Amino acid sequence: MQIPTKPDDRKSVDSKAALINGARALMAARREPADSLDYFPTPPYAARALIEHVVPVLGVRQRDLSRMKAWEPACGEGHMSEPLAEYFGRVAASDVFDYGYGEVADFLSEETHRDADWIITNAPFNDSIPFVLRALRLARIGVAVFVRAQWLETRKRYEAVFRDHPPTLVSHFVERVCLCKGRWEPDGSTATAYCWLVWLRGEAPRPPFWIPPGCRQRLTRPDDAVRFTTHPVTRRSL
Repeated sequence: MQIPTKPDDRKSVDSKAALINGARALMAARREPADSLDYFPTPPYAARALIEHVVPVLGVRQRDLSRMKAWEPACGEGHMSEPLAEYFGRVAASDVFDYGYGEVADFLSEETHRDADWIITNAPFNDSIPFVLRALRLARIGVAVFVRAQWLETRKRYEAVFRDHPPTLVSHFVERVCLCKGRWEPDGSTATAYCWLVWLRGEAPRPPFWIPPGCRQRLTRPDDAVRFTTHPVTRRSL
């Protein structure tokens, strides 16, 4: 879950209790890897938007996902894995660094393999191309990657990914999704645009799809401000 945004989104993490949407959330001190500038957690509602709005366009039903397994190979502290677990039968979570949530495993190592119908992630920005290519090799059914809209640009990505592996669906958020360094801010704002890129095995590319406005309000749950501002996130009780 690591995509950088503009410098004004990179506020320092307050080690004291912070009031967020009327809830007290402890922003405790935490360890980060040396390249922590590459760690930008995905807001939980953005992960839910993938399931609620994007995959249905491809004919994938939520009740089918309940019988499938997803793998989040850049899980960080669980900001994407936890929402995915609300829909999938099983979710494997791993990361090359120990954030205290999933397994410690290098997704880019040929020795790392998990049985997965879907691979869904916010890939590390610096390794995003190899992440996508390896996900496309491993996932049985589909791959979904949360990226900056600018990721669709550059000759390097075209030649490495898009020329031979065009996504089945490019899904732009109508509203801006705020990512902040090392944490999720429920009331944050940003000038950076994001989208979901989805590859469905055996399916040809389709026209782009716009994720409708209102997702932030509609898909944010009452306990999100408490659960997703802890380090790592608080797992939902069964």
